[in-house]
Amino acid sequence: QPPSLTHILGTDSAGRDVWARLLFGSRVTLVIAAVALIIGVLIGSTIGLISGYFGGWIDNVLMRFTEIVMTFPTLFALIILVSILGGSMWNIMWIIGILGWTGIARLVRGQVLSIREMDYVSAAGAIGANDARILLRHILPATLPYVAVAATLGLASAILIEAALNFLGLGVQIPVPTWGNMMTSAQSVHVIQHQPWLWVPPGLAISLTVLAVNFVGDGLRDALDPRIQIE
Repeated sequence: QPPSLTHILGTDSAGRDVWARLLFGSRVTLVIAAVALIIGVLIGSTIGLISGYFGGWIDNVLMRFTEIVMTFPTLFALIILVSILGGSMWNIMWIIGILGWTGIARLVRGQVLSIREMDYVSAAGAIGANDARILLRHILPATLPYVAVAATLGLASAILIEAALNFLGLGVQIPVPTWGNMMTSAQSVHVIQHQPWLWVPPGLAISLTVLAVNFVGDGLRDALDPRIQIE
């Protein structure tokens, strides 16, 4: 049925309310993207901290490994891994997180390379602080503003990746709604031309959410990055 006072966004071919599915699907989509982002941030921050702080052969090995992961065609790697492991929520979270940490790792490494040369870090080492304490108490907090900005922008990317997998039928399976699998109806020319209420609402939800997350990321960058001067 098309949109009406009873169903403000209409119903799908199974008679399910599109508005209710859109709201419920937002929880699934955002939870998958957020958990995947947390996994990626933890992996990337750990590798970046170790690589930037210790340098030498450790830095070379970790950065070459990072570059190898970066060379993988991300979408094809996601499709292959989801096809092998299955499209459950947890599998998608882990797969997106494991493939999405490289940018964070390079960012953190770059910051650590400059922070470790600062006087307060040298002073901490001079009074007997071990490497773990220096990393966790003195260097990591200084990298958090940059990680927060990159993570916010990475959330938008995770939402798009999750939606793309679900659109291709490789993500969370129906009847559990996500914005991506609600968009699968747009694969039909008839639906695109005559039933726009089935695909326009989830498409707008994805677009507006990604846009909002990017605005938040830009705002955090302006607020937290001391190198940017706001007139």
